[in-house]
Amino acid sequence: MARHETILSVFVASPSDVDEERNRLEEVIRELNIMWARDLGIRLELVRWETHAYPSFGEDPQAVINGQIPQDFDLFIGMMWYRFGTPTGRTGSGTIEEFQLAKERHGRDGSSPQMMIYFKDAPAPIPPSKLDHSQLAKIADFRASLGKEGGLFWSFISTEEFEKLVRLHLTRHVQAWRSRNCLKEQSSVFIEAKADTVKFVDQAKEDELGLLDLMEQFEDEFGMLQEITERIANATVEIGEKMQARTAETEAFNSGPDHANRKAAKRLIARAAGDMDQFVHRMKAELPLFSQHLNSGMNALIQTATISLEFNIERKDLEQIKENLEAICQFRETMKSVEEHISGFQKAVASLPRMTSAINRSKREMVNVIQLLIDEFRSAQVLAREAETSFESIVSPT
Repeated sequence: MARHETILSVFVASPSDVDEERNRLEEVIRELNIMWARDLGIRLELVRWETHAYPSFGEDPQAVINGQIPQDFDLFIGMMWYRFGTPTGRTGSGTIEEFQLAKERHGRDGSSPQMMIYFKDAPAPIPPSKLDHSQLAKIADFRASLGKEGGLFWSFISTEEFEKLVRLHLTRHVQAWRSRNCLKEQSSVFIEAKADTVKFVDQAKEDELGLLDLMEQFEDEFGMLQEITERIANATVEIGEKMQARTAETEAFNSGPDHANRKAAKRLIARAAGDMDQFVHRMKAELPLFSQHLNSGMNALIQTATISLEFNIERKDLEQIKENLEAICQFRETMKSVEEHISGFQKAVASLPRMTSAINRSKREMVNVIQLLIDEFRSAQVLAREAETSFESIVSPT
């Protein structure tokens, strides 16, 4: 049976240091197409120079790519990490040249292509001495220039976080595109769907989790996240109280008759180091649990937003989505509050005097584990904020 599909092309530009994210983007688009192509009549086409360019000659390699890549794409995705790229003779790098061409077209059209820019904010996998700091400076300048041009960009730490962000952002773009265009016939291409292919897709859908399953999974996972966050917050309060008690003991010792007894002083310091080590041990046990439940919960949430595009949501399901939206908002506010608290605590720990090797080691490990917590909480806030926007579009479509 014949059907119509609308093709939205997505062009990705980046230096080679984010190849893993480029490949993950391809996987995300493949999965979205499985969900959207038949029920929505929308298919995303990923445009990459690796697949859309071919050997030829020109002014330079980038000019060849520019001439071969279709310039009528609907979405532009740019990514950078620690490499700026190779100069083309016209701009600082091929990625920047591709960005400028897309930006010029966006300026003329006002709506197409939509621009999505991402920066990876993680340590480079090479020694600092081998980093090209001039390239890092160029990336920083480019990043700063986006704000001056009215551009918005996103930072991410891991490939997994990028996957969640880009999946949410692509979903939102398709939501907005459907609202603007209502699947106009003139934007569609006519294709032939084979019966056996349709049967295969339908069978696969029968085994997938449905909207209610995903919402229930989200509720379970976020319930666990709240419990873990509460344990982390309580543990931070406890170690803070212990450190205050140890400080009082130290002050009393220094003003007491044994203040010159170094062994007694070291025993007192060792007890403080033991308290810190115990906290670090607890946080190292909580961190993977937090990450696991955050990952599962966000995956369920993102899938909910994605499949919500496929059909008109019934009132009872819409009410449940609204409740989940409120839960996301509360979760983000909780993450923000806890992050602010432990950030202040981290500064207090870092300012402790260097007294013995034991306390120095414990202090260093404690500062590091708190930083891991902060990174997790910040990542959770970013993903929750993007999920909020997606669900707001579902419950209050414009």
